[in-house]
Amino acid sequence: MKLKIVIIIALIGSMVQIGNSQSNFVGSGLALNFDGNSDNYYDLGDNYNTLNFPLTFEAWVNQSEYSLYTPVFASDSYTSGNYYGFYIRFDPVGKLIFEIGNGVGAGGAHRRGKITTSAVPLNEWVHIAIVASSVTDIKFYFNGVLKTAVSTDGTASNTSIVHNSNTVNLGRYATVHRSDAFIGQIDEVRLWNIARTEFEIRDKMCEKLTLAETGLVGYWIVDENTPATTLQDYSISGANGNEIGSVEKSNSGAPIGNASVFTYLADYSGATLSLNSLIGDKLKLNKILGSPYGIHLYRVDSYPNGDNGLLTSPDVYYGVFPVDNAVDATYTMAYTYAYSNGVSTVDNEDNSKLFKRLDGTIDTWVNQPAMLNIAGKKLTKKNFVGRTEIILNILNPNDRLNIPTNDLIAEEPILVYPVPANELISITNVQKGSLIQIYDFNGRIVFSTICENEYLHVNISQYEPGLYFIKENSTSGSSVTKFQKI
Repeated sequence: MKLKIVIIIALIGSMVQIGNSQSNFVGSGLALNFDGNSDNYYDLGDNYNTLNFPLTFEAWVNQSEYSLYTPVFASDSYTSGNYYGFYIRFDPVGKLIFEIGNGVGAGGAHRRGKITTSAVPLNEWVHIAIVASSVTDIKFYFNGVLKTAVSTDGTASNTSIVHNSNTVNLGRYATVHRSDAFIGQIDEVRLWNIARTEFEIRDKMCEKLTLAETGLVGYWIVDENTPATTLQDYSISGANGNEIGSVEKSNSGAPIGNASVFTYLADYSGATLSLNSLIGDKLKLNKILGSPYGIHLYRVDSYPNGDNGLLTSPDVYYGVFPVDNAVDATYTMAYTYAYSNGVSTVDNEDNSKLFKRLDGTIDTWVNQPAMLNIAGKKLTKKNFVGRTEIILNILNPNDRLNIPTNDLIAEEPILVYPVPANELISITNVQKGSLIQIYDFNGRIVFSTICENEYLHVNISQYEPGLYFIKENSTSGSSVTKFQKI
């Protein structure tokens, strides 16, 4: 029999990965990826010709690069003629602009509006909202926080929006002077013919709409299948978008669920947030530190799209989105489970665990060590930092990996390097056709594959720091070795 080095370790558990096929509409779903090429965008048709003040525009954006202009939305976009309609774009340093044209010319004297004095950061999901009650009363919100704005350098005198037969564009704005496109991701776009209040913006920021909301005239959730070239408008307007050029879609990292609660406070002493679920589970946040502007707790009423690492979990998970100030927010989370959730029972609750991922772009969930209180049916994690998504997971106590309690001297050991590792490990001296599995220190399988060669490269950049174990099952037997993720 072929022998490999086996490290003496304690009993660790195992699991199988679940490959449930889930809908793109779960949680944050999909996002649009704009590459900055003005030939790649969505044309929403000749719509909104009667839309005037007041109006509100909202979207989740993840800007990956600053350019001269990175437009999000334009109501009248065309490569010739005068300035018409309204447009929303970022300037070269990430400040947000809302301007209107007067329909008379195409210079600075034929546009006017406002610009924020602060910028939206790159490579970070940010909710933007613009509430334009008039051309002089324009409010900007980043993640529900009101931002200071000043007048742009445009000097037009018109006080109403002047439309024409040009088309509405998402991710692009074209004028007689130039065409520009967004660089990054856009998700959950909303247009209203009313002035939304600060409370209303915060209230629906982290959850999908019901379509019963007053004043909704444009709603693009962008969760259609990736091959689809039509971007559906779920509002009464039916302003569906036609893909021009090529706009890719990918999993969205925006913090969006089916229900949410929030709080924005100057002092979080004694503050709590709690959100029940329809299946009886509940997540509660308290002991909030770091003085965030606000914090949102949202719930997704579905099994997640992307379930690597999960064994038995309910059809609900939660997300936490702190609107940070100078430092990252920290908080205590308490997950209370119910026997009615479909997975928790008297017999298995001692194997209840919390698993986490950052957001919907991550397919793999990893264990979040938490204190289990069986009497209270509660898992508690103290001093959690920043964003996260959380789900209950039940490990199977009967599906564990027994590791021999004696050293085996290897003739042809599994080799893994570098050790410790951070981003990539190489596993060599593997039997071709063997099953390779990686376990975390709680005994959960985080990686599994059939090796087609005598070596294997594995990206571990998304793994939590800690001790991991590699098991090989082959026709010659099985063996285990370990490595440290830093």
